Amino acid sequence: MQKIFNAAEKLFFYILIVCLISFVYFNMLPMNNTILMMGFILAVFYFVVNFYVGYKYELTLLEALIVGIIGCSVGVFLGIFSVYAFTILNNESLALSLIMPYYSPTISVVRLVLKDITIAYPFIIMLFNILLVVIGAISKKIVNKLRH
Repeated sequence: MQKIFNAAEKLFFYILIVCLISFVYFNMLPMNNTILMMGFILAVFYFVVNFYVGYKYELTLLEALIVGIIGCSVGVFLGIFSVYAFTILNNESLALSLIMPYYSPTISVVRLVLKDITIAYPFIIMLFNILLVVIGAISKKIVNKLRH
């Protein structure tokens, strides 16, 4: 249990720091190609940190799922408010602005790939982050088996 708590705590704070830095970064600086390229580095770090935590702590599948969910708790917390704004208040722009700090590290990727962001996008990112923690844990198990 302590291993789960330690890994989840690290992942939560890594994700929180990356989200806050990128939120400030993309809201303070004007959008141009250089800003988007630097944002791409943030996006890569944002995804790699999920994989790294799963890999480093040698988690089982269940532990990796728990750590991934706790790591995404920033998004879950903001997602509750955004779903409320989307369903009850019928305001999609408010819903997206409420959860924007969570998906802001991926803004550079969004600008290159997607035309519009919907309310489903942040939840897809959460699932992807959880999956990366699980893949990191599975990768560590494979590497350990190959070494022995």
